[in-house]
Amino acid sequence: MKRILLILLATSLYAVSSFAQTLHAYEGNKHPYNFMVYMPEGYQQEKADLPLVVFLHGKSLSGTDLNRVRRYGPLSALQYGRHINAVVLAPQSPGEAWKPQKVNDLISWTIKNYSVDTTRIYVIGMSMGGYGTLDYVGTYPKRVAAAIAMCGGTTLTDYSKMKDVPLWIIHGTDDAAVPVENSDKVNLGILAAGGSERLTKYDRLDSVNHAMLARMFYLNDTYEWLFKHSNKKRTRHETFDVRALLPSAYKGLKSGSVKIDPITIKDGKRPETKKEKETPAVTPEVKKDTVKQQPVAKTEAAVPQEKPAQDKAEADRLVAQEKTAQEKAAQEKAAQEKAEAERIAQEKAAKEKAAQEKAAREKAAKEKAERELAAKKKAEAAAKKKAEAEAAAKKKQQEELARKKAEEAKKKAEAARWYTVKNGDSQWSIAKKNNITIDQLRKWNKLTDKSVIHPGQKLRVKP
Repeated sequence: MKRILLILLATSLYAVSSFAQTLHAYEGNKHPYNFMVYMPEGYQQEKADLPLVVFLHGKSLSGTDLNRVRRYGPLSALQYGRHINAVVLAPQSPGEAWKPQKVNDLISWTIKNYSVDTTRIYVIGMSMGGYGTLDYVGTYPKRVAAAIAMCGGTTLTDYSKMKDVPLWIIHGTDDAAVPVENSDKVNLGILAAGGSERLTKYDRLDSVNHAMLARMFYLNDTYEWLFKHSNKKRTRHETFDVRALLPSAYKGLKSGSVKIDPITIKDGKRPETKKEKETPAVTPEVKKDTVKQQPVAKTEAAVPQEKPAQDKAEADRLVAQEKTAQEKAAQEKAAQEKAEAERIAQEKAAKEKAAQEKAAREKAAKEKAERELAAKKKAEAAAKKKAEAEAAAKKKQQEELARKKAEEAKKKAEAARWYTVKNGDSQWSIAKKNNITIDQLRKWNKLTDKSVIHPGQKLRVKP
């Protein structure tokens, strides 16, 4: 019996080790980028039923240290304990912007060397990786089943191909690293190219900064949303409330709770699996003389036999005990029902109270708004009346001033019509001074050539 158990244990241990999580790290000059490939538990080379998630990192993870791609993103989420049932491809840019052709070459190589479902290839990235995601989707739309681009934009000017891919664009308005206008432009470009919300979703999140969206990689909902899509049917599935879920992204996760040591391959191909090498599973031999055969106990011996009551008193005791237990259970049930009823009543009362308080607040707010509106109208009316009074007074003042000026002008004009005779003046000299004829002077003043004029006398010199 022990021999059988040991053989089963050894076989199960081999099965577990065969399906452990695996991480291959490729470095060298054989590929367009250095990269890592993650395979989950249960991955088998001969089965092409797992999706492929392509993670494009931001500028901060660029360089030549490939382990940097594990600082955030899907590989980091796996180390936190997040389960992602997919092959994950995580390339590293040396510092340049992502090139769609290079990314595509790497995806093609991964498809050739790892078993994945080619109808379920997903791209996700943020910041520089958000740019890379949209650039790749806009260049190779038929290869992508769905994509999520966060805090990014695009270098492309043709948006027509992006509209054909289930695409989720997310950007925060408080992003100080990449302006939200970059994603605004992409969304408007897709709509102008004939796109619609049937395939494109744009979440423009108020008061969300750049770093906050990195939490998307740690949400199980993110990968569930991706895995719902397939190239067999181009339909964008309903998204979730990002703002509501981001605060709980790390719930149930712990940094470093899962350790996945990468297997580094320098300038080489994917390592062959034991299945490909046709190496059979080895079951450890168990020497017969080291295991003593134990007798197998009869099944009946393991079943306890009930001992019947010896007399009526014992039977009555058992009945009474059962009755007491039933009564106690009934009382507990009644207490639970009462407590539940009280809880429901309290919740109802609390809801009614909250509704009343809300109604009172709304009424108070409405009354306050009405008072403020009435006060505003009253103040506007008073201001208008004051302005009209001031305008009327000003007009009256201006009219009075105009009247006085007219009178003064009239007086001046009237005064100009008369000349005061001075010593030495004669009718002829006065007429000459005022540019009139002597006949006009005599006519206007009823004078003759014999009339005598004297100093101080006023003579009319204008008609």
